[in-house]
Amino acid sequence: MINEDYKAMLGGKSVIRELSEYAAARGAEIGYENVFDYSLGNPSVPCPQDYTDAVIDLYETAEPVALHGYSPSLGIPSVRKAIAESLNRRFDMDYTADYIFPTSGAAGALAHALRAVTKPGDEVITFAPYFPEYQP
Repeated sequence: MINEDYKAMLGGKSVIRELSEYAAARGAEIGYENVFDYSLGNPSVPCPQDYTDAVIDLYETAEPVALHGYSPSLGIPSVRKAIAESLNRRFDMDYTADYIFPTSGAAGALAHALRAVTKPGDEVITFAPYFPEYQP
């Protein structure tokens, strides 16, 4: 029925989650402003007002299906193009949208990158702690 290895991976605590819980407990103890929690990458500052305004504008004007629907597997072409142009402008590179593969978060991005350059059975040496998704 359910893959027992996968079930164990999901049921266990990762070191990253343990660090996050420790940071939260320590923040409650000595004040959150005195703890630098780099465990999960959660935002700790307010969103820029321009971004908030743009999101509100989208909610008020965009086609609901386009706004809430799934994007193409490789990402929205105009977004990929804009990211490539930004990288080219900021870092004097020569990327096209074909080189851009947006993901939802670092774990997914790194898991895709590893799977793109390895085959089942290949050995990958990585750092610890790591995201549970890195496990074969």
